[in-house]
Amino acid sequence: MQKFSLLFALACAATAASVSWAALIAISNSTQALAFGSFVAGSGGSVTVAVNPLGRSASGGVFLVPSGIWSAASFSVTGDPSATYAITLPANGVVSLTSGSNTMAVDSFTSNPALTGQLSVGGSQTLMVGATLSVGSNQASGSYSGSFSVTVNYN
Repeated sequence: MQKFSLLFALACAATAASVSWAALIAISNSTQALAFGSFVAGSGGSVTVAVNPLGRSASGGVFLVPSGIWSAASFSVTGDPSATYAITLPANGVVSLTSGSNTMAVDSFTSNPALTGQLSVGGSQTLMVGATLSVGSNQASGSYSGSFSVTVNYN
């Protein structure tokens, strides 16, 4: 009989704000954190939460648990009506999730909108962020957590 350990990974997104010459543009993660959901590490691979289109997938020897709750991070961006802004996501090799002394790298961050966004006439927009979690062979089970920053600046 083969034994599998379930993993649950969650990355709680941090907030960031940038100042422009005209007014403030702000970003807050008040709606949804990035969550990779439950999975079995198996021989290792990755779990990806995509934002365009929205979905979750696994590669290598990782097996997704269908009932595992996952989500892309959802940020609220506010500022000057109809203004455009640039999005800066974390670079590869910067973010990791931890559970005790165990870690997993989070890389390949993506967003929707990608690279730039435009605020509505009411001065707001929802920004979705996804990423890829690297899972080691026989990764230790646990509830992994971490944080990352997203920055927005007026164009």
